[in-house]
Order: sequence, then structure tokens, then C-alpha cells
Amino acid sequence: MDKEKKKALPFRLLRAGAAAILVVLIAYGISLNDPGQLEINRAATAPNTVGAAELSCTSAEQTTSAAVSETTQKQPETMSVLKYPEKNKDTVVFGKEYDVKNAVLINVDDNIVTAAKDERMRMYPASLTKVMTLIVAVENIEDMQDTVLITDSMVTPYVEQDASLAGFLPGETPSVKDLLYGMILTSGADAASAVAEYVAGSEEKFVALMNEKGREMGLYATHFTNVVGLHDSGHYSTAEDMAMILEYAVNNKACRKILSTEDYKVKKTEQHPDGLSFKSTLFSRMYGDEMPNVRIIGGKTGYTDKAGNCLETFAEIGGQTYILVFCGSSTKWNIVYDTLSAYSVLAAGGDPYDSSRSHS
Repeated sequence: MDKEKKKALPFRLLRAGAAAILVVLIAYGISLNDPGQLEINRAATAPNTVGAAELSCTSAEQTTSAAVSETTQKQPETMSVLKYPEKNKDTVVFGKEYDVKNAVLINVDDNIVTAAKDERMRMYPASLTKVMTLIVAVENIEDMQDTVLITDSMVTPYVEQDASLAGFLPGETPSVKDLLYGMILTSGADAASAVAEYVAGSEEKFVALMNEKGREMGLYATHFTNVVGLHDSGHYSTAEDMAMILEYAVNNKACRKILSTEDYKVKKTEQHPDGLSFKSTLFSRMYGDEMPNVRIIGGKTGYTDKAGNCLETFAEIGGQTYILVFCGSSTKWNIVYDTLSAYSVLAAGGDPYDSSRSHS
């Protein structure tokens, strides 16, 4: 009997050891999926092709409102054309003096996060969406002078939803170039709808191109359901992803020009005998040179009831390029003042903007 026990002892020890290893692996697996873990290794070895030469210019709801407020942790499954910026010991957190929920300030040249706040939390991007619409359009349009017939379906639904409009009317035939400027400068939903139908045949097919582009870029927490930025629980992003989309656009000559234009004129038509004039919503709220040593070159505004006020911009400070994304501000003026202050204080080493003036 003792001999049998001795023979069985090694096997019992082996089983016990295997069980212990299994327990350790399970515990380790749980720790990897801890929802409190914020940092992500987002394809750190992926090539940064965006910052080199100029890029070629050639609704099923998926989440609940609660899910949109969760911390995003998903790592991209494909190699990214973007190289996400890194934090360092000098990276700061935006304080309570900034009226924003989600924010990130990036030094593009050094690829460093200068400041951030909940930049990886899912949020609604509102009309910041149109920067991705612009990218996909520009990369799929061969002739900017080609014309598009404006139909009732491109206008009426957005009038009914009280969306921002460029002002095109059914029967007009603006150029694709006109539409792109109307989409960005005035945040025109009518122009975005017309661009989508021209490029892909329908908004649904164009949105598929947007999501495909997002996967190609390596975005880790962005999904689109429309080309405009209208609220939908399945239409979401993060401040960090929005910053990377803007960085991609800034490195495209055509996109950069549109995003930095203040005024644009559309030639007269039967519907508009005096033509249409577009004024940038961004530059209608700031000059861009209010702060010493700071020059804000361009960007995009956005707003919905759920998203709050959003503003993303790119600027030149001390010979370097910066990108700043602010989302969730309570007013359209607070977010402008905070943008001016953030660039001045955190990038140029200056003073905050004096927002003592009263605005409606």
C-alpha cells in the first residue's frame, strides 16, 4: 500500500502544480481586462506616415448612452497609419478653469501630449465628424469642379432637424469644391449630404467608407453612423481620436486649405442671384491671433444637445504645430476663451485669455 502511495505522489504533485498555474493565469487574465485600466498600447511600432510628405488628395445603434461614457480600452487590430502621441512627465491635466469634459492638446512635431483630460473617454463628436467626411471626400474626388444637383432630400430633412445649413436649394448645381467649403465653413448638413451622395451614391455607403478609413488610420474608439454629426448613440469617438483625425487632415494640402479658410464665395445661381457667401464658424468667434506668440490656423466647431459645445483647432506656436480638441463645454464662448487660454498658457508660456467681456 505504501508503495502505491509513493508511486501516486508525483502525479498528485503535478496536478497540484498545474492547478496553481491555472489559477495564476486566470487571475492575470482578469487583471488585463480590468475596466479601470486607462493606458493603451496603440500600435506603438506602427509607422507614422502622416507627418511625412503631403498625403495624396486623390443606423443600427451599437451602444447605450451609458456605454458612451465608459473608458475606451480597445486596441486597434490592424497596423495604423497614425502614430498616437505619448504622455511624459511634463504632461498636465486640464484643470477646473477649463469648461470642458474631454480634451487633449498635442505637440504634433514632438508627438507629445502636452495636456489632457478624459481624452480616451467615449463622447459624441457632433459636427467635428465633418472633418472625417472631408477626408474621405477629398481622397475620393477626382475633379473638384464637377457639379452636383441639389435635391430636396439633401435639404428638407436637415431643415426639419434644425441642423446647420450652407444654404443650397433644390435645383442648384454647385461644384464639389463649393460643397466642401459649405460643409466645413458653415457646417452645412445639406452640403455634407450632397457630397456623400456624389462620392458614394448614398449616405449609408459613404458612412461605410468613413468607418473603413477609420480602421485604416488605426482609430481605436470611433464609429460613425452619419456624415453630419447628428446625435446617435452609435455615433461616437474620443477627444484623442478626433485629434488624430484632424492631424491626418492637416497633412493633406486640400483639407488643410479648406479647414483654414475664413471666407468663401459661391457664384450666383437662379436660386441665389447674389451667390452664396460662407463665413467660417470658427473665425466668426475668434481672429486666431488674440494671444501673443500664438497663431490659430484653422479647425472645426460642433454642437448638439448631447455633445455640448465642441471645438478642435490647429495652431503654430514657437515654430511648432499644435492640435487642441475641446468637447463638452457649456457655452460656445467659454470653449473659445478656453482654447485661446490653453494655447497661451500650456504651449506658449503666456497668460490666460481675459474673458471678462460679455457675450450672448
